[in-house]
Amino acid sequence: MDKKKMKILVVVDIVILVALVVLLKVLQGGYEEQAKRTANEQESAYLEKNTQVLVDQWHYVDQYSMAWRLVYSMLSGAKTETAFSTNLISIESDRDSRFKQISHLYTGAGINDAVQNSIFQKAGLAEGSILVKDEKNVKEVTCGKDCIVKFTFAKGKMKNVDFSALVQYNLAKNLKIEKPGEYHFE
Repeated sequence: MDKKKMKILVVVDIVILVALVVLLKVLQGGYEEQAKRTANEQESAYLEKNTQVLVDQWHYVDQYSMAWRLVYSMLSGAKTETAFSTNLISIESDRDSRFKQISHLYTGAGINDAVQNSIFQKAGLAEGSILVKDEKNVKEVTCGKDCIVKFTFAKGKMKNVDFSALVQYNLAKNLKIEKPGEYHFE
């Protein structure tokens, strides 16, 4: 009888062990799938956030370059409201030159052509976003994130240009991408 009870206990133990192994494999597969799904979601969210940062930065660099060109053209050429409008239109419509300027800055920062083209495909150029305000005597021009250049006119002639924000603007500060957060498995 003892041998019979032992055989039954061994068989029951084997069945329980096999059931536990099967249960562990099923749970392992479920956890693995959940971990992969969570990792993919976190990676996608990070990539999407960084892509938006790159698109925004691309526009800021474009605005920065256009603002410098506008300041230079206004200080070196005719200093009238008409010249301002003409220069602004000319600078905004020169898409090839704008792209080359941005590309040059990004190449200098070590960002390769493939990445630049990818960003350009998503971002385009900062169309129509350089002139912020066009009041009667003051024209405000965007030169990047939280950066404004002010042109003041009196009787159609430029009285003052305040481009101190443009001089102090730090492109490197605005070209940073956060490192990814820690992986969280729920």
